Amino acid sequence: MRKTLLLLIVFHSYFVHAQFGIVQDKDGFVNVREEENTTSKILQKINNGTVLAIDQEVANSQWVLVEYEPEANGYVFHDRIKKVEDFQSIDAVKLTNNSVNFEINDLKILIETKKFDKNNHIITKEGNLIYAIDGEEILGTDGILPQNEYQSFKIYYKDNLVKVPDNFYKKLYNIETKKFRLTYNKDSNQYYLFGTFSDGAATYDAIWVIQEGKIIKHIAQINFYA
Repeated sequence: MRKTLLLLIVFHSYFVHAQFGIVQDKDGFVNVREEENTTSKILQKINNGTVLAIDQEVANSQWVLVEYEPEANGYVFHDRIKKVEDFQSIDAVKLTNNSVNFEINDLKILIETKKFDKNNHIITKEGNLIYAIDGEEILGTDGILPQNEYQSFKIYYKDNLVKVPDNFYKKLYNIETKKFRLTYNKDSNQYYLFGTFSDGAATYDAIWVIQEGKIIKHIAQINFYA
């Protein structure tokens, strides 16, 4: 069976695993190092506000392993990166089994799901295992038909509907609305919509960074640790 590969996006989107964090350093940038010490080779300098996928928190260490470019990893000191869940949390104003709504200031996010209907899609298999839907490799299912899919993903900013491109969500399946979280970064005036989703086996993480109603970055990733 083919491994699920990168599906997205015009922004820097790629598959890694585990969690997301935001670079926050008094110097305005953070050094990504080759090894877990301050004398190690600097692989990259990453500016404040950058979203990084955290590959793992190193046991008995003050360093975390991050992926700063597709398939490029390095170490960042733990207090130079803040996990998205540690920012101001915003509760959903409405939550059902197939919808979730957030409203905060001028921003509204409305997400709806529906039962997956194979008759509306082109299913591609290798043997008995599904690896693509509508010609695209997918996240959220481990070779079987998804249980559900997105019906709509809408963002309103100052009461105006903002177009969300289909490829920011259409190829993500098995969505549990209760798993969505929204947090707010006051310093950058950015909202982080994120969650971990699964059919029980094919777990993945997704994040949408929203500023002034527009999604400015999206990452979808396999979660190998769930």
